[in-house]
Amino acid sequence: SCGAVNATMAGNAVPGVISSLYYQIKPACEHANGDLDKAIEQNVKFQVEQLAVSPVLKGLVDEGKLEIVGGVYDLTSGKVNRVC
Repeated sequence: SCGAVNATMAGNAVPGVISSLYYQIKPACEHANGDLDKAIEQNVKFQVEQLAVSPVLKGLVDEGKLEIVGGVYDLTSGKVNRVC
């Protein structure tokens, strides 16, 4: 579960810095049709896409010095499940 994604899906006001994440998370929530787990995974994919277009990071990827991957941390198991 992700509190920021959950709050964005609920449309509730959120305090402090988390509110600045709302606009970055909202597209993932719109594609999830109310499914929190799907919204979390979609958010990871969208964020990876955003990182991939950074000129600095793209250059490192192109040079083979960096791989950008996305995952979801499972609080219960302590494992990271790779999404993309």
